[in-house]
Amino acid sequence: MSDYQDNFCSTEKIRSKLHICLFYTQQQLAKLVIERLNSDRFKVKDLSLSSNLVGFLTDNEQIDCIVLVKDSQSSSALEELWQSRILLPMVIVETEQPANPKLELADDCNFLDDITQACIIYHQAEIHLYPTQLAEINTYINLAITTFLSLSPSSNLNIHKTINEPETEKVHRSLVLQQRRLTEKIQARLEEYLGIYYKRQSSLFYRNLSKQEQEKLDQKLSQSYCQILLEYFNENSEINKLIDEFVDQAFFADISTSQILEIHMKLIDEFSYQLQIEGRNDDILLDYRLPLIDITAHLCEMYRRSIPGGDFSLELLFAVE
Repeated sequence: MSDYQDNFCSTEKIRSKLHICLFYTQQQLAKLVIERLNSDRFKVKDLSLSSNLVGFLTDNEQIDCIVLVKDSQSSSALEELWQSRILLPMVIVETEQPANPKLELADDCNFLDDITQACIIYHQAEIHLYPTQLAEINTYINLAITTFLSLSPSSNLNIHKTINEPETEKVHRSLVLQQRRLTEKIQARLEEYLGIYYKRQSSLFYRNLSKQEQEKLDQKLSQSYCQILLEYFNENSEINKLIDEFVDQAFFADISTSQILEIHMKLIDEFSYQLQIEGRNDDILLDYRLPLIDITAHLCEMYRRSIPGGDFSLELLFAVE
């Protein structure tokens, strides 16, 4: 059954994250941004505006997107980025609501709209959002990355900059290099997802295992599920990791949700019997419907994503959370 271990290792690989640099002065707003970022998808490095942003980005080439909390001091940091020819996807978090509510619409500050010409402070692919939109920060980062990758080298990258032809060529070269690096990284991550969701080995499916192998897998799944039930309501447990590991096992073995239900009911019956022997009420076991729902939802989502649906693209990558 060592092949299962290989699959599980692959699962850990796809959980590599996009690297986000959060640049801010307002601690409270920065904290809200971090709280709302999907920790399964993004790794965040937060810097105060007193830090050397250019130096940090130069030393950390793996940064994929900048989230900047706009401030009176932020313009100087952006000027340094521009002078250093550092071009990256950018999400700019405005610190105040717009006077015109229509400006809250993401598309209104997209570089394709006329209204954006008044918004641009870094480059035409920057995305703006407001405090009331922080709950959608993950979506805005995805939008910033796809918008950045769609920029043409011939684009007027910043309408506020007047640069000579040699400097323009340097900027365009920087853009192409950054786009190529980011595209290669995202493509590699996408291929890892495809490796997980579309390259399962049918020889390892439960129905294709020998009787002995099925019994061994049944025991392993039952033990894993039992551990989840025991840890589910403990505050300090690593329950998410336990559920992920169990769902990985079930997915690669092509276990049905009905089999999961059978495992659950068998264990609950054993718990109930034990409680009765101890003279205790087993009503508490009703709460253990929650882990069943949780696990089933995770597994169903895995199966949903395993169905090929046309061409693979960045939309597929961003849809996988």
